[in-house]
Amino acid sequence: MIGQPDAAESQLIFAALSDATRRRMLKLLGENASSASRLSAPLGISRQATAKHLRILVDAGLAKSRRDGREIVFELVLGGLVPASDYIRGLKAGFEVQLVEAAKLG
Repeated sequence: MIGQPDAAESQLIFAALSDATRRRMLKLLGENASSASRLSAPLGISRQATAKHLRILVDAGLAKSRRDGREIVFELVLGGLVPASDYIRGLKAGFEVQLVEAAKLG
C-alpha cells in the first residue's frame, strides 16, 4: 500500500512485544532504569535469561544500555514504539477505507 510504513521496520518491535516477560520488563523499565541483575528478581527469571530478553529489547530499539560505574543499566528508548504505531496507524487507515467502500455498497 502506498504511504504504508514498512512492516519490516517494525517487525523486531512486534516480535519483542510478543513475549509476556519482555512486556513486563518494559513496564518495569518504564518505572525505573535498572540493571539485568535487579530486573531478574521481580521477573522471577535468571540473570542470563534477563540479559537475553534485554538484548532483544535493545535490538528492537525499545531499550538502550549505558554504563553506570561497574553496572550496565537499561532504560526505555523514548519513541521506541513509533515505527510500530505508524504501521498500525497505516493499517487502520486501510481498514477505514474498506469500511467506507462497504458502506457505499450496503
